[in-house]
Amino acid sequence: MNRSRMLILLGILLLVGALVVLVILPQTLSPQTPVEPLATSAPEIQTTEILVAAQNIPRGAVISPDAVVPSKWPNDSLPPADLIIMDPDKVVGRIARTDVLRGQPMLETLVAADPESLTARGSDASLFIPAGKVAMSYPIDKLTSVGYAIGAGDHVDVIVSFSIVEVDQEGQYPIIPFNRDLIDDLISAGLDPEAAVTSVQAKMSSVTIKPRLLSQLTLQNVEVLHVGEWPMGGLLPKATPTLSPDQQAAQSAAAAGTPTGTPPRPDMIILLVDQQQALILQWLQQEDDINLNLVLRGAGDNAPVSTETVSYQYILTNFNITLPPKANTIIVSPDTRVVAPPQ
Repeated sequence: MNRSRMLILLGILLLVGALVVLVILPQTLSPQTPVEPLATSAPEIQTTEILVAAQNIPRGAVISPDAVVPSKWPNDSLPPADLIIMDPDKVVGRIARTDVLRGQPMLETLVAADPESLTARGSDASLFIPAGKVAMSYPIDKLTSVGYAIGAGDHVDVIVSFSIVEVDQEGQYPIIPFNRDLIDDLISAGLDPEAAVTSVQAKMSSVTIKPRLLSQLTLQNVEVLHVGEWPMGGLLPKATPTLSPDQQAAQSAAAAGTPTGTPPRPDMIILLVDQQQALILQWLQQEDDINLNLVLRGAGDNAPVSTETVSYQYILTNFNITLPPKANTIIVSPDTRVVAPPQ
C-alpha cells in the first residue's frame, strides 16, 4: 500500500516537473519584446516656392536658364514679399548687380535689365556699399598708402599723430610757464625782487614752447572699396560692339604702334565707413596740424585691437631708456661759434 502511494506521488512530481519544463520555463527564458514609444510627429514647416541661384553668379554676368532653380523656402525666413522673384522669365537674360551665391534667393535688387539701366538708376558705386555704410574718399601718397600696396578689398587702420601745448582756456593762446625758481635764484644772488621779476618777464618773450607729440590708432579694420578715382563708366561691364575683321586688324595695328606709358600713381582711395567714422575722418583731415597714416592689415585679420597712446614718456618708460647725467662739458664741431646766454 505504501509502495503504491509512493509511486503515485512520484508520478505527480514528474508531471509537475514536465509542466514546468514545457510551459513555464520557455516563457521565462524568452526575450522580452521592448515596448515601442509612441512616435511624436514633428511640426510641419511651412514653405513657399521661390527662385534661388543654382550656382554662383558673378557680378555683371548674364543670368542663364540653368543658373536659377525653384526651391522651397521656410516662411519664417522669407525675404520681403515685394523683392521675391518666382518667375524665371523675370531673371533669365538679365544682369547680376552683384555676386550671387549658390542657394541665395533671387531678388529684384540683385538683377538689372542691362548696364544702361543701372546708369539710369545712379552710379554703380552704390551697388557695392553695404547697408549701414557710406563711401568716403581719402587722399594718399607713397608713404600713407604703404608704398601703394593697398588694393580694393583690403582692410586698413588709421593712425594719427599731433602735438599739443597748454593754452589759456578763454583766449586759446599758448601759456608760457612763469619761472619762479629763477626769480628765487636771482633774489638769492642779491637782485631786488622787483628787478628779478622784470628780468624773468623779459626773458619770457623769447621763450620757445616745445609741443608734446603723441600718436594713436583711431579707426580700425576699414575696408577699401576702390583705389584711385572711380571709373567714369563704372565697374559693371558694358556692351562691346562687334567689329569686323578689318576693324579688328586696324585696331590691333594702332595699339601695336602706340608705346605703353607708365600709368600715374593713384592719389586717393575710397573707404567704406559708417556715418560716425566718416565724421571722425572728416575732422582729422580738416585739422591742419594732424598727420594721418594708413597701415595695411593682413588678409583675414579683422579682430579689433587695443592700443596705448605713444608719447615721449611712453618711449622712455616702455623701452627702459635711462636719461644721461648732466655734465659740465659738451661735444661741438670745431666750426661751432659758441654764444653765451643773455644775462
